Amino acid sequence: MRLTIESKISEIFKEFPELEERYKPYLKYFYEERLDTILFKKLSLIGALKLLNVPEEEREKIIQDFYKIANKH
Repeated sequence: MRLTIESKISEIFKEFPELEERYKPYLKYFYEERLDTILFKKLSLIGALKLLNVPEEEREKIIQDFYKIANKH
């Protein structure tokens, strides 16, 4: 399956478990509020970053990082 930045977070973390620790600081709110189990099945990575108001510059870095890892596989 070809994953993109629009893929659900749960699908991304299932395929690339190493990314969960890498992106955990950005998604901290979901973990703290125990929303990760539900929302990671519904939200895309880019959608979650926008929802959490991650600055655009940081979002771009995350997107580039994601595709660098995804394209290695």
